[in-house]
Amino acid sequence: MRLLSVLLLFFCGVLSGKLTIGWKENLLTINDDRIPEEPLEIWYLEAYCRPGSTDRDWNETVIGHKTKLLSATDSEIKLRCELADGVIVDHLITVEGEKILFHLTAKNPTDKKSEAHWGQPCIRVGEFTGTQDDEDKYAYLKNSFVFIDGKQTFMPTTNWAMKARYVPGQVWCPCHVPKTDVNPRPLSSDRPSNGLIGCVSADEKWLMATAWDPYQELFQGVIRCLHSDFRIGGLEPGEEKIVRGAIYVMANDVPALLKQYEKDFPDQVRRHQTLRALKVTKGDPASGKRVSVTAPDYSGTKVHHTLYLPSNWKPNWEETGTKYPLIVEYSGNRAPSLGSSGRVEDSVLGYGLSAGESVWLNLPFVDAGGQGNQPNWWGDEAATVAYAKKVVPQIIADYGIDPNRVILCGFSRGAIAVNYIGLHDDEIAALWSGFVTHDHYDGVREWRGTKWGAPLADYREAAAKRFKRLNGKPVLICQNGGTSDVRKVVPEAEHVTFLDVDTRAIFGIYPTQTNIHPHTDRWLLKPSGQRNEAWDWMKERGFFEKPVD
Repeated sequence: MRLLSVLLLFFCGVLSGKLTIGWKENLLTINDDRIPEEPLEIWYLEAYCRPGSTDRDWNETVIGHKTKLLSATDSEIKLRCELADGVIVDHLITVEGEKILFHLTAKNPTDKKSEAHWGQPCIRVGEFTGTQDDEDKYAYLKNSFVFIDGKQTFMPTTNWAMKARYVPGQVWCPCHVPKTDVNPRPLSSDRPSNGLIGCVSADEKWLMATAWDPYQELFQGVIRCLHSDFRIGGLEPGEEKIVRGAIYVMANDVPALLKQYEKDFPDQVRRHQTLRALKVTKGDPASGKRVSVTAPDYSGTKVHHTLYLPSNWKPNWEETGTKYPLIVEYSGNRAPSLGSSGRVEDSVLGYGLSAGESVWLNLPFVDAGGQGNQPNWWGDEAATVAYAKKVVPQIIADYGIDPNRVILCGFSRGAIAVNYIGLHDDEIAALWSGFVTHDHYDGVREWRGTKWGAPLADYREAAAKRFKRLNGKPVLICQNGGTSDVRKVVPEAEHVTFLDVDTRAIFGIYPTQTNIHPHTDRWLLKPSGQRNEAWDWMKERGFFEKPVD
C-alpha cells in the first residue's frame, strides 16, 4: 500500500509538474521538472527601443538600461530597469500553474518625453527544441510557430521575407503598430492573428508560447530565439503605463493554449478579431440575435427599426440589477454606387464600435407618409425625431440599459443625423451620453437641393446651435481621408476628439469582396490601428466596462 502511494505521488508529480524561476546576470531561467532538457533561458531584458527602427542602425534604436534584482524566490522575482533617459520599469514575475506571468509598471519621473516604445525579452529555444547543437542555426524554425489566418502556422511561413537592413530573421507586425517601428529584420507581409509566438519540444510532447499586451511585434531571431516584444508606446512626463505578459509551458495542446490565452488576454483577442456583419432574422429579440421590430405606433406599416442583444445579455437583468451599454445608429443614404443601401438592416457602424458587446439599435428615418423607412435624408423630420424620443427610452426601460452609457452614432447621412436629428432639441439631446460620427459632420459642407443644408452660411449657423446641445458630452469625429476640413468648422474643445481614418490602408485596393468604395462604415469590422483608437476612446469613457451589477 505504501509503494502504491509513492507511485501515485510520483506520477501525479510527473503529470502536474512544477515551474520554478530564477534570475542572474540578465538571464531569467524557467525550470520545469516534467521536461528533462536544460532550463529555458530568457535574455531579460535584451533591449529597450525607440520608434522608427525598421530601417535604421540598431545602435541608434536602443536606449541603454541597467537591471537590478530587488527580490527573488523560486516563484516570484522583482526587478527594476533604469533607462538612460530616466524612465523606470518595475517588473513583477510570478509562477502560476503552467505559466509565468509578467506585470510591468513603466514610469517617467522626468520632465521630458521618453521615446521608450518597446522592450525585448529574448527567449532562447535551442535546448527546448533539441536543435542547440545542430550545425544549422535555424533548424529550430520547423518547431516554431505563429498564428496566421487563425491557424497555427509553422516556420518558415508562406510569405517569408528575405530582404531588410539586417538578415536573416522574421518579423510579424500587428495592425496597431506602424511598420516603420519594428525590428530591422525581414518583415513578413502576413498580419499575426493573435499575439502568440511559440515552439514545440524536440519530442513534440510540450510547447512553449509567449504573449504580451500590448505587444510591438512577433520576431524570430538569430540566436535560436523567439520574441513577443512588449509595447510601451512612449511616456509623457509623469506618465505611467501597465504592461502584462505570459510565458506558457504546457502539454502540446494548441486548443488548450488558445483557451488559456483568450482567458488571460481577452482584450487582445478582441482587437485581433475580424467581425462579420450580422444578418437580421425574424422573431422576438433574444441574446445573440439581430431582429426587425415594428413599434406599436406603426403597426400595419413598413416603418421599423432593428435591435441586437449581445450574447451576454440576460433576460433576468432586472432580478440581478445588471445594466448594459446601448449604441444607437442612423444609417447612410441609399447610394448603390458607393455600396450603401440606406436600410437599417445593412448598417454596421454600431456593431463595429462595440465589437458586438452592447445592445445595438438602428433607428429609421420615417417617410413623409408615415408608411415606411426613408432611404434618403430625413423624410418626415418631426416624425423621425419623435420616433427616437419614444423608442429609445422604451429600449432603455425594457432591456436594462445603463442610461450613462448610451452612444449615438452614424455613417454618412447618419453622421450628419447624429447632430441634425440627435441634437434637434434639448429633449432628444438628453438621451445620449456620447456621440460617434464617420464620414461627414453637421455644418461642414453645403447640401444643395435640400431646404436645411443650403445656403451654407444659414446651415452652419443652425448647426452651431445644435452643436451647443452636446453640452460637453464626448464626441468622436471620424473621417476617411482625414479630418482637416471638419477641424476648420468644428471648434476645438476638450470633449471633441478627431480620428483620421484610411480605409484604403485597411482594405487595400477597391473594390474588395465586401466593399466597393472607400466611403464605407465597414472599416470597424477589420482589425486596424484606427479601430483600436476608436475602441480606446470608448473604453476610456467607461463604455467597455463589464455590465453594471
